[in-house]
Amino acid sequence: MDKYLSEEESMEVLQPEAVLPIFPGENFLATELEFEEGTGFVVVNEAYINYPNKRLFPWSVQVLIEYQLKHETGLPTDEEASVLNEIEDEIVDFLKVNHQVHFIARLTRKDYRDLLYYIDQPGFDQKKSNEFFEKINLKRKLNFNLEKDEEWRFVSGLFQS
Repeated sequence: MDKYLSEEESMEVLQPEAVLPIFPGENFLATELEFEEGTGFVVVNEAYINYPNKRLFPWSVQVLIEYQLKHETGLPTDEEASVLNEIEDEIVDFLKVNHQVHFIARLTRKDYRDLLYYIDQPGFDQKKSNEFFEKINLKRKLNFNLEKDEEWRFVSGLFQS
């Protein structure tokens, strides 16, 4: 039976070299950015700048969600943003079933939202994953990518001033 790990339980499964706190808190910075395709926005949890436990959470999760309802700029309408937020919550809940999850950033750009997380290990139940993503893809097209990134290079540019 799947269950969510409490923060205390997740602490028990950590390797002894972990530096506390494991979850550094939330310090969100929202910034407008210029992408090749136009203006977008990024929300970054700056509490992860110089995070000492990267090696314990070496798996980068990248989720790309395609919008359906958008302005002529390609950015989501308020109604679409609500749907995207619900999908984001579902993804986090799915990841938390068997993983310790660190939310790093959300990028909102023309036609797409990107969600960036780091997790402790790559294990997913294939059948449950397929069922979950099939259900999500009925709402919005989604691409899920998981890759090893022990140095967190994929998000390092987000922490540059």
